[in-house]
This record gives sequence, structure tokens and C-alpha cells, in this order.
Amino acid sequence: MKFLCLLLAIFTSARSMEIPVPHIIPVPQKIEPTRTPFKITSGTKIVLGESSARLEFIARCINEELAELKGPALKTSEERSLRKLPSDFIFLGAPSSAMAKTLLRERNGVLTKEMESEGYFLDVRADGIAIVAESEKGVFYGAMSLLQILKRDKRTIYAEGVSIHDAPSLAVRGITDDISRGQVSTLENFKKIIRFCSRYKLNVYSPYIEDVFRFSGHPEIGRTRGALSHDECKELDAYGKQYFVEVIPIFETLGHWENILIDPAYMKFAEFPGAHTVNISDERVYALLDEMIGELASCFSSEYFNMAADESWDVGLGANKDRVAKSDLATVHAEHYKRVVAILKKYNKKPLMYGDVILNNPAILDKIPKDIVIVDWHYGAELSFPSPKVFRKAGFPFIVSPAIWNFTTPFPAYVNTFVNIQNLNRDGMENGSLGLFTSTWGDYGSEELREFNYYGYAWTAECAWNPPQARCDEFNKAFFADYFGTQTREMQTVFTLLSTPANLYQFHELWRSPMLPLRQPQAWESMMPIVLRAQSINATMPEVLALLDEAKVSVTRNADQIPRLAFIARLNLWMAQKVASQEKIKCLQKSVAEGADRQSVVSEITALAADAINTLAGLKKEFRTFWLQTNKPEGLELLEQRYDRQSGYWQEIIDRVKRGEFADDGVLESAFIYHPSANPSAREKMPQVQSSAFRKTFTIVAGLRSAKVQLIGDTHAKAAVNGTAVGEVYARRSLSLTEEHQRVKVFDILPLLSDSVNVISVDVQNYAPNGSAGVNVYCEFELKDGSVRKLMTDSSWKVSRQPENGWMQRTFNDAAWMNAAPKPYAWTIVRPNFSTGRASWIER
Repeated sequence: MKFLCLLLAIFTSARSMEIPVPHIIPVPQKIEPTRTPFKITSGTKIVLGESSARLEFIARCINEELAELKGPALKTSEERSLRKLPSDFIFLGAPSSAMAKTLLRERNGVLTKEMESEGYFLDVRADGIAIVAESEKGVFYGAMSLLQILKRDKRTIYAEGVSIHDAPSLAVRGITDDISRGQVSTLENFKKIIRFCSRYKLNVYSPYIEDVFRFSGHPEIGRTRGALSHDECKELDAYGKQYFVEVIPIFETLGHWENILIDPAYMKFAEFPGAHTVNISDERVYALLDEMIGELASCFSSEYFNMAADESWDVGLGANKDRVAKSDLATVHAEHYKRVVAILKKYNKKPLMYGDVILNNPAILDKIPKDIVIVDWHYGAELSFPSPKVFRKAGFPFIVSPAIWNFTTPFPAYVNTFVNIQNLNRDGMENGSLGLFTSTWGDYGSEELREFNYYGYAWTAECAWNPPQARCDEFNKAFFADYFGTQTREMQTVFTLLSTPANLYQFHELWRSPMLPLRQPQAWESMMPIVLRAQSINATMPEVLALLDEAKVSVTRNADQIPRLAFIARLNLWMAQKVASQEKIKCLQKSVAEGADRQSVVSEITALAADAINTLAGLKKEFRTFWLQTNKPEGLELLEQRYDRQSGYWQEIIDRVKRGEFADDGVLESAFIYHPSANPSAREKMPQVQSSAFRKTFTIVAGLRSAKVQLIGDTHAKAAVNGTAVGEVYARRSLSLTEEHQRVKVFDILPLLSDSVNVISVDVQNYAPNGSAGVNVYCEFELKDGSVRKLMTDSSWKVSRQPENGWMQRTFNDAAWMNAAPKPYAWTIVRPNFSTGRASWIER
């Protein structure tokens, strides 16, 4: 027993002697704690090994951190100006200086070949701090590690004792940032992102650009979208270089041109009306790309340029259909890629491009230059990814690109994000990837607050620098302590609760009409029923708000995140309120048919809807405030319209029940109609009818007050009344909210109507290989007495595949035409409210 007690005493003593390893992001390759922290005083000097503007900048970064900690501003001196070595110093420099040589020898510092480009030696002892590196970039990264181990204990500021030999495992470590679907950062916010990247040793920032650059020859492109100017881009590039962050532009050169091609002036460059890709058989397209690439490339000093070309699924469906048939899709794509690469090389740029289309057409790999760097993107939480091996075997340099899943939910789905980043990076590294680009996206207007992405950026840095040592638990300790300046766990708990799958929901669910059935999660979303998620939200969001209130005392950094996080908690609670209220209202409406007191039902429904409206109004004001803190104002209006449309739905509920209407689900009554031979909803390959002409004759009474027609096409529909063109719709579903607003159009047709027979005619084309031409028309005619008559697409409309001359005229005889066939449409459509100016909305 005595022997066991002795062993226990020895073990306990050894454990008490263990020195905790300081937490640094990214975790260094070799880190050894010591018992000798360094106290920083007003007498501490920053010593520069040589005269260098970069070293002076690094010294300023250290002083800025000390100012954050309410510490002294340290004086900076060059080594050669000192009569003797100081005893209280922070040394910054290359190994060639005398002081560096002494420090390396005395502190067992070794700079290996692997450390030559970005590596560093950092040693903290009681008499001073040494940061020695072959490159100024390495010195900077050593300083960034130092910043994370600076602590304040009452009145004392000190650096934890440590000896570090460090260098990255991957050469390329960065993020790509979608600024083209909604949020365009202010210049100051761009700079904040760059500073954050540099703190955690990310070396690339890559903004994704579709139409948000002010091309001098095309002032209409991006005019109302917050487009970046030449000067803004150049300033951003210079700022990035200062922080050792390379700014590499991503510019779409094939797919995702929808925001440009939706403009009638640029539709001529499209594969077909409504296409998301350019027509690559049109030489004018290459002249345009040459002009745009040259202008954009001149703003960035990086030798790289990402030509994107992702998701170009429309190629070959219109103008290039015959070209693809004569050759093949892989060849047609490859010929385009080579043309763009030639343009890039003309401007001395090395090409990067996305690899998704290549993976769908692997024959491309044998047809394009081997010096193209493939960006291999996948965003799911998979155990393994086979594609890195594909690109390695094909002999291409490549970079893997996971994503912060921030683009469909108000708060990022970090459970998915962490697995996706770590596993894709692992498989990429095992197959020789150059590095890691973590993407962020802004689908449907970029409504998510991108300030919540920093957590994922830091995890990217952790995984890219030293992948084998990336541990989520240790990372979390380091991140929340460094980012929020607190050792308490409130903020980590808040992030955990907000990102748990039980509390996440799609924006499509949030803004769905409350009169529609609850949206069922699609298979890929992996979400539990919304009723269960609403229950989880109600159980946890009050705790989130309480934690945030407590955190106000302890958080010393980035405290501006607290009100943003509280906004998300309140938005979540409104979502749960919406679910409960809309289901309660539906039950109340049904109770009227069972004999419930109508006035009581009206009062209760009105109260529920009014409360939803009032709460939402406050959330809208908060959202506007947070948006404008970090973004240009452009893009905000479309998202505020979501709040207004949702409030309008609830007000319409109030108005309807007050009129005694208790059985209305708000769904558009008019049907999508097709040729009887069409199979628009068939998933398997079925006969389709890609062109159709529809017409409907009708009479109206004299003296109409108004006449409006709403047009929705599947997909390109051109409408006329009595032979006179009314308008057309050719926008298709994409990830662009700008285009989404163009999918439904309302026209005033009163001036075109006669008091006798009239005809509405619609010419429709669908270019999708498994799609058929279809149309949905909804008309309202308001009479002098205020009553409304409707005309809608149904089986009484006539349809023909090949209409004869004059088919749009009233006098045309369509007796030989077939009756149109109403067929299911993929999405639910909300009925318009012409009295308030609200068009229909296509729900997802």
C-alpha cells in the first residue's frame, strides 16, 4: 500500500509539473511550452534586424494588439542603432543579422528548408522574445502567433513562454467570397476580412465576381448592384499585400452570367433567352471577355486569375445545340476553356477554374492545358471524396474547395462545415493538392450576415496549416478565447446552439406564405420536420439570449457580434412563432365550418397575425442596421421586400377573415398548361414538346376600371393581346435573387382591349432537354362597380406546336387546335394581390 501511495504521489507531482501548451490558431508544427513568460513593460523595445518597411509594419501590428489589451506603445529601433543588446526586447528579423544569429544559437533555433518561404522561429523567454525567419512573411506569421499568446492579467501584460518552429503544410490557404448575389462589402469590411485572414495565416482572399465590377465600357453592368470600381479593387489589392494576403479575382467566363444576360441589351450574348451561359460560338463573346478580363486583371497584382466556368449546364441547349451534336459536349467546353486561357495569358495571368463540369465530362481533361489549376469544390459532409484522385491521375495541379454552409440558413450550418472542410482537405492533401480554398456563397440575395463566417475561416486556417493536428475541441478553446477575448464558455455555447441542426431552417421556410402547408424538407437538406425544429428553437433560444446577455461582461473583442447573434436568436423565435400561429389560424378557420363563433375567430386570428407583423417589423429594422454596418446599401432593398411580402401575407389573412373568407390557402388558381403530349414533370427521359403556341379568346363588358395580366413561363414566354406584344418572361430559377424577381411579370392590358372579342396569345419555348413549353396566365378585370372577373389558364385554352400565320389575331380560327393540358408544376405559386401591387411568388 505504501508503494502504491508513493507511485500516486509521484504521478500527481509529475502532473502538477506539466506545462500547458498555449493555444494558437493554426496549431504550430512544433510547439514547446516553457516556464518563462515575458512581461511587457513601457521599457520593452521592438528591435528590427534591418531597415525594412515590412518589419516596421509588423511592429505596428504588435503595438495595435497591445493597444487592444490597453498596454504600452513600444518604441521601435533598428539593431544597428543599438550600442548594446537590450535585455527587454521583441526581436523581428532575418537570420543574417548578428542579434538573430546569437538568439538562434542561444535558444536552439533552427530554420530548415521547409521554413524558408513562410516558416518562422518564435521563442519567448523572460529576457525577451525572438521572431526569426528567412522571409518577412515568416516574420509576420511569427508575430501573428505572438499576438495570440499575449495576455493581460490585471495590470500585467505578458506573452506565454513558448518555443515554436513552424511552417505550413500547404502553400495555398484561403477563402473565396461571393459578393455577386447580394452583399458587397464596404471597403472597410473587405479590409477587416483580410486582417482576420492574416491573423490566422491564410494567404489568399478571392472575391467572386459576376456583374459587380464597373467595366468602363459597360456602365449598365452592376450599376444598381454595388459594383466595385477600379480604385476600390486596387486599394483592396494593395491592402492585401500589406498583410501578406494575395487577392485573386474570380470572374465568371461561361456560366452564371444570368445577372448580365437578363438585361435585354445583353441577351444577344446568351446561349438562349434566359440562359445562364454565354453563347461560345459567338465571336462577340470573346471580344467581350477579352475586354472584361483585361480590365479586371489590371486591378490585381496576383499572377493568378480564376476564370470560374462552373455550373455551365446550359451549353448546347440553344445556339450551340448543333455544334455539340456534331462534336461532343466535352470538346465544345474544352475549346472554350482554351480560348479563355489564351486571353488570360495575353494579360500575363495563370488560370484557375472550377472542376465540376470537368468531373461530369472527364474527357475534357485530355483536351485542355495541363497548367490550369483546377478548383475542386464539394460542400457536403462526406467521409471521403474521390475527385482529388481524378485530378492527380490526370496530371493537373488542383486546390480543394469546401464551403462554409452559410448560404441557405440564417446561421451557418457549422456541423456540416467542419466535417466538409477537414475531410475534403485531407483527401486533397493525400493526393498532392496545392492547398485549400473555403468558399462562402450568397444564394438568393445573400441574406445571411457574413460576419458569422469568421469561425469557419479560422477552421480553414487550422486545417490548412497543420492538417494532422486539427482538433475541433482544441481549436474551439483557442478560437473563442482569441476572437472574443474571454475564457468563459458563453460564446462557444451560443455558436453551438445556433448551429445545431435542430435549430436550423431554410430561408425558403422562413419566407414561405403562412397560408401554404408547411414545407417538407427535401432529401438533400437532412432536416427534421419543421414542427420539431420549432420546438427546439423555443426551448433553446431564450437560453441563447441569456448567455449573450451574460457575455456582455466578459467579451472584450468583437463585442459587435453579440447584438447580431441576438438578432438571429430573435429571428429564430419569430420562425417558431410563425409555425405555431399559421397552424393555429388554419385550425381556427376550420372551426368556423364546425359552428364556432365567427367574431371570436376573427378576433383571435387578427391578434395572431398582427403580432407576427409587429415582431417582423422590428426584425426588419435590425436587419437593415446590421447590413449597413458592413455592406454597401445596394442589394438590401430586395431582401427588405421579403420582410414586406411576408407582412403582406399576414395582413391579407386579416383582411380575408374580416370579409368572412375562412377557406383560402392563397395558392394561385391558374394552372400551368402544356401541349397534351408534353411530360414536364417526368424525371426519366420522356417525349417533350419544347415549342408551343397558346391562345384564348374572351369577351368583356364595356367600361373596365382596370385590366392586368400576370405571366409566368416555362420558360420563355412572349405574350400578346389582340396581336400587340405585351411583354415576355425568360428568367429561370437560379441562385440570383435579381433574376428571381424577373420570373413573374404583371402587365397592364387595358389600353389593348376592345369591347368585343379579344384574344390573349402566348408563344412559349423551353430549351431544357427534359422540359416542355408551358405557361401560366392569370388576369383580373375590375369593373366599375368594384367587382372583379378573372381569366386563367386552364384546359379551355388552345395549343398548337406549329401555329399558322396570323394566329395571334382575333380573327384567327383555332377550331383545329388542341385543348391545352393542365399539368403539375414543380413549385407552389402564391396568388397575386393586384390591389396592393404584389405579384405572385414562386415558392421553393
